[in-house]
Amino acid sequence: MPRPAFVLHRDELEYELISALNHNPDDEGLVHRLVDRQRTDDPECEFLTGVYRMEPGMTHPLHLHAASAEFYYVLHGTALFTVADEEFEAGPGTAMYIPAGVAHAIATGSTNTMELLYSFHNPDLQGIGTRWL
Repeated sequence: MPRPAFVLHRDELEYELISALNHNPDDEGLVHRLVDRQRTDDPECEFLTGVYRMEPGMTHPLHLHAASAEFYYVLHGTALFTVADEEFEAGPGTAMYIPAGVAHAIATGSTNTMELLYSFHNPDLQGIGTRWL
C-alpha cells in the first residue's frame, strides 16, 4: 500500500532560526523546513529539504556534513560561497552539489539578501553529521 503524499505551502510556515536547529550560536539565517521526517510525520521519509534565507551581513560558518551530501540551488540574491578550496560569488540559478565530508560556508555582503533551496539525502537533521571547522 502506498504511503500518503505530503503537501505543504511555504506560507503556512514560520521561519526558524538556523542556530536553534543546529545549536551553533554563530550560524546566522532563517529556514523553512519543507520536508523531513518530523515535518511529514513519515518514518520512511527519504530526504530533507528546505529554504534558507540570509539577510545582509550574515554568515553560515565553515563546516562539513560527515554523513550526508548536500545540494544548494540559489533562488534569489547573491552570496559568497566557499566549497572545498574554492571561493566564488553565486546568484539565482546556481546549483551546487556538496559531497559528504566537503567543507563549505556562505557569507552575504553588506547589502545582499540571499535565499536558497537546500537538500540532504538523510531525512533527519541530527543524522547528517555536521562538524563546525
